[in-house]
Amino acid sequence: MTNGRTERISRRDLEVLEFVARFGVVSREAVAGWAGTAQTCTLNRERRLREAGLVEVRCGVWGEGKLLAATRAGLALCGRGELRPARFSLATVRHETIVAELAAELERAGESTVSEREIAAREREHGERLLSAELGAKRFHRADLLRVGDDGEPPEAIEVELTAKGQARLDELLRAWRWAVAERRLRRVVYRCPPRIRPAVERAVERTETGSAVAVEEL
Repeated sequence: MTNGRTERISRRDLEVLEFVARFGVVSREAVAGWAGTAQTCTLNRERRLREAGLVEVRCGVWGEGKLLAATRAGLALCGRGELRPARFSLATVRHETIVAELAAELERAGESTVSEREIAAREREHGERLLSAELGAKRFHRADLLRVGDDGEPPEAIEVELTAKGQARLDELLRAWRWAVAERRLRRVVYRCPPRIRPAVERAVERTETGSAVAVEEL
């Protein structure tokens, strides 16, 4: 594909574009990690996609470096028009980029993942909260990431917990995840936490007696 004065967009460029589309706001490091490319190749690909109007590139905050998001044209070209354009938000950008970097690491290792954006699109299509935790009173919570196996088992939900939630909120979520696992909508739930947050989540799992459904691992 070419777009006026821009260079040809390769099939591999479109595969990388789809990764960006799936995860919304993605760091340059996540793109390089997922594609397995060195700096020069990563920057050249980023330039081609930007000049073709397929990605928007912004400076990150809190040390994230450059951040990419697929434009509406980019979503359509890579076949992910069911996803909504991502918004750059100071409140969520750090979390989004870390989730994308974790997904890139898992997929480079041969794992198959589903992003929160893909979960939302799938649930919109079906008109049902198939993969979310039900909190009651028509309130739901989606995982940050699903890890999908090839054994026909339900997916594993992954939550990236960067900051400490209030005790009542975290306990409510853990109990909701336990119910989702009991219903066989999910195989289990894994909380990935930095070292300073992990003890609080482990205490919450113990307090709510949800250890049969929820694991806690270091991020």
